[in-house]
Amino acid sequence: MVTNRESVRLLCKSIINRLENGKAISFPPRLRQIVQDELFHLVGPSILTDQDLRERALAKVGAKAEQLNDTQFTDSEQFKAARAIVRTSFGDDELNGFYFQRSVKALGQAVAEYLMRSSHIDDVYETDDDLEKQVVDVIKHFDLSAVH
Repeated sequence: MVTNRESVRLLCKSIINRLENGKAISFPPRLRQIVQDELFHLVGPSILTDQDLRERALAKVGAKAEQLNDTQFTDSEQFKAARAIVRTSFGDDELNGFYFQRSVKALGQAVAEYLMRSSHIDDVYETDDDLEKQVVDVIKHFDLSAVH
């Protein structure tokens, strides 16, 4: 399954749902979308998707995506080489179609800090370390094909 920006939104929703269902955090149900959006704006810039990778590869070879829709260009050797160059810039920071600009651990820390200081979260019942571990676990085991 190819990841895109909506995939990152679903990951953020999964993180919030897991923490709420596990009684790690509580917040008014009317603020759910706000909390999910804030989390997306926090972690979204640090996670690239297959779609982002494709766009960067196309930019690297100097092509516009609109011109490629009806061509075989995406399978060309030039495109494959550009995509490989862009992809290797992430090293081992690729997981389930997500390409991390920061380590997963750093993202877990950032989410824990957000939850502790957010005015939209009523209570946090876990330590920073426990929150971080739970967030990292969700990221590592996130399966886009299992999300409805």
